[in-house]
Amino acid sequence: MKGSDFSKSEKSPPASLPMNSMVRFFVTSAKRSYTQPWVVNKEKQSTGTGFVVDGRLLLTNAHVIEDATMVEVKKQQQAQKYQAKVVCIGHDVDLALVMVEDESFWQDPEPLHPVTWGSKETYPDLYSEVRVVGFPSGGSTICVTKGVISRVDAQLYVHPKLKGIWPHTHGCHGFLPIIQIDAAINPGNSGGPAFDASCNVVGIASSGMPGAQNVGYIIPNQIAFLFLDEYAKSKAWTGVSETGVMPKVLESKAMRKYLKMGDKTGVLIESVAPLGAAAGTVLAKDILLAIDGVQLTHEGKVSCRISGQDVEMSADVLISRKPKNSKTLLTLLRNGVEYNKEVVFTPIPPLSPRYDRYDSSPTYVILGGLVFTKHSHALIKEYLNIDQKERTILITGEVLNQGTDQWKERENHEVVLLLRTLRHPINVGYGGKSVKILKRFNGDPVETLAGLANAAAAALDGPNGPACDFLRFGFHGDQPDDFDSVVLVASEVRAADAAICKTHRIPRSAILEDECP
Repeated sequence: MKGSDFSKSEKSPPASLPMNSMVRFFVTSAKRSYTQPWVVNKEKQSTGTGFVVDGRLLLTNAHVIEDATMVEVKKQQQAQKYQAKVVCIGHDVDLALVMVEDESFWQDPEPLHPVTWGSKETYPDLYSEVRVVGFPSGGSTICVTKGVISRVDAQLYVHPKLKGIWPHTHGCHGFLPIIQIDAAINPGNSGGPAFDASCNVVGIASSGMPGAQNVGYIIPNQIAFLFLDEYAKSKAWTGVSETGVMPKVLESKAMRKYLKMGDKTGVLIESVAPLGAAAGTVLAKDILLAIDGVQLTHEGKVSCRISGQDVEMSADVLISRKPKNSKTLLTLLRNGVEYNKEVVFTPIPPLSPRYDRYDSSPTYVILGGLVFTKHSHALIKEYLNIDQKERTILITGEVLNQGTDQWKERENHEVVLLLRTLRHPINVGYGGKSVKILKRFNGDPVETLAGLANAAAAALDGPNGPACDFLRFGFHGDQPDDFDSVVLVASEVRAADAAICKTHRIPRSAILEDECP
């Protein structure tokens, strides 16, 4: 099979390490609620680590500065904190860039210098020593931990997992290479650089493994430079490139014989994202044999050559690690005939938005006390984090999976939900905790939350009052299918919403904010 090239504390840090490139982050943050989308949760304070890169920028982890309302940074051996602002964030790669505009931060008492990077094309050698520098919680001074590179793997990073992204679903953007070391990454260390023996950066400290001792993960240079190079060109990060195909393993010999595979290895394509680059080129029931000449196993793995060893990784790492606009050669088997197809993979918009303040916002529309929102990973993750005894809504497995197990079929395609009902005489008889999928409004299909808001405004705010007698809502699961199970008197809706919003101290009865405020 052809391959692809792909802790122990010290009392004092070695003098050769560039300590004047290190900074400590002090972050005040507040999460926005998706189960009560007009609520901002209480503030909290946290710390993290970052370091200077080219362009007078500070690189750190996305999870260090997520939900930040205020960011401050401090240099080693200096008491003053400086105001900073986040200029770019990539939750999928768990990286962020921060800027400090105060000139004295960069010059006093001595200039800050960017770090020196190791190779961005290859991984550091297995079993080689690295030193992770940062400001772990429990102290105020810089700390160095030693570790040995024990494994290079491909995973969905911990940060996206904690944000509600699940591997092997339609909403997952794919696996990325990651380096495991035998030294723990402690809280506060996140975002710090990992240096090799020549004091070159070989990765960024990212996470530990819950429940495991002396296991830490660092993000390799290859991914850091994807992020940095794209920001240098466009001042933004659009996400990693995604395959947009859902593979099925082919361990069954009978199935492989039926598919006329002979002695070839690969995976069966079950579905293709309509908005992905592979749409129209790769078809459902095709068999993916190789990516850029690298053969796939029946389990969807590829063999990568690292430090003279063959290491198996998830095949999508061959695409997710590539810069934008890179061509990828796919080898496919269709009806027993082998084809080569060239594709330029890109990020794919998910049906369920993934990250708050990136592609998602706690938007909502209130009509007669019925609170509508859109399906998002942030909503589902927040719901699952609430103790069952404290939940005031119920999201069934069917509703939960609607946005994660389907492709986005067109630009105007969202899963609109009835999130909750704020009780009022106008909606008596329509209570209940279950979150429902809205399918119709006044007989017309509901495509987006904005479309619902516009249709409701047209129905309620005519020059001579409401243009209809009733507002009718049809939901997934209504029986019969065309039955509208919720009906409100149109002339009563606006007054009821004004009273409801006053009671609950909701600023407005309907709000549709920008997706990325």
